Amino acid sequence: MKKRLLAVTIGGLLLSPLYASAMTVNVNSSVPITTEVVPQLSTANGTLGSILSTNQQIGGAISSGNDKIAAMIQQSTENMQQYATYAQQVQNLEQARRSYTVPDSICSESASGQASQVARQSAAKQSTLASGGGVKNSAIKKALSSKPDVPEKGLFATAEIHRNYCTREDADAWGDLCSGESALPGGDKEVRSLLAGAGPEDKAPELTFTPEQTDAAMMYLKNSVRRSPGRALKKGEVKTDSGRQYIGMMTEHDAIQSAAEQPQLAMVAASQPNEATKDVLAETLQTPSSRAWFDENASAEAKRTGMMSLREFESFEVNRRYANTDYQTDLQAMDGDNLLRESIRIQSLQNSLLLGIKQQLQENAIIAGQQLSLEGVQYYEPRLTQKLQQAAAGATRQ
Repeated sequence: MKKRLLAVTIGGLLLSPLYASAMTVNVNSSVPITTEVVPQLSTANGTLGSILSTNQQIGGAISSGNDKIAAMIQQSTENMQQYATYAQQVQNLEQARRSYTVPDSICSESASGQASQVARQSAAKQSTLASGGGVKNSAIKKALSSKPDVPEKGLFATAEIHRNYCTREDADAWGDLCSGESALPGGDKEVRSLLAGAGPEDKAPELTFTPEQTDAAMMYLKNSVRRSPGRALKKGEVKTDSGRQYIGMMTEHDAIQSAAEQPQLAMVAASQPNEATKDVLAETLQTPSSRAWFDENASAEAKRTGMMSLREFESFEVNRRYANTDYQTDLQAMDGDNLLRESIRIQSLQNSLLLGIKQQLQENAIIAGQQLSLEGVQYYEPRLTQKLQQAAAGATRQ
């Protein structure tokens, strides 16, 4: 550098002979560099330093923001996990509540479990009623438990008993035989005594009979199917061959008669207050919906004794659900397992009723078979007798 400056200076001196004076040259520094360039560089360095500081601050802010975002993401993940755990706990608790909560109608469930006991007690009463047991009226009891010496005596007894069941038409037609219309008009001759209980024509049907209604129903049975085709034999007559044959024929008749009266006898027995319903009814009526139906629809005898007959108990089990708006409240309060159990109970009730129908069909089949047998005897007996006579005549000619 110094050499270049020296060369330039010498060249200038040689090329400019006109200048006579000399100039001082500073080869160690440059005024333009010092005064112009260096300050600008210093300013640029300051600006660059400021930019660097700003970039460092921005980087720190970005790093801090990333940390905050990461923390927020982690916190959000933890919150979601806690929410999922809480939601699962709530679901488990709700499932447990549905499975183990006892519904308000729990007391009514016990009724279904007593149906078989009620049916057994009802069936056990049939033989008692058949012989006059459970009958309050002494004249009716005697008519059921004994056979008259001659059929005519039985007719006299039937007419005398009818005094207690005279209708208005009977009183007008027969005068002194009837003292007026009775409290149970037509009770011994109208089928509604079996179906709905004897009483005035405008009374509501009653499925649990009072003792008086039971007497009327049993007398209707006596008048409709239990008729005597002949008188009772005396001791001397029993010893003869004809007497023995007479007894055999009466025995066959009694067997047919027993089948004929069985449906009516079963219905009267199923209409008696049943002790097996007392405890279960008291428990079932703790359910408001069952109590509402009972208060509105139960028979007077059921309300008086706290017991129902088998017929009314079955009607109670069906209608307290089907024909009871309060039962809808019970259903709305059920869900999950409780609703499923109620559905199963209803299906079981239907199965029980279907079983009862099957048993009735079996009884009807027995009666139908006996009727067919009687028709067969009536058809073949005269023909067989004729053929027997022809065979006997042919044997005599030979």
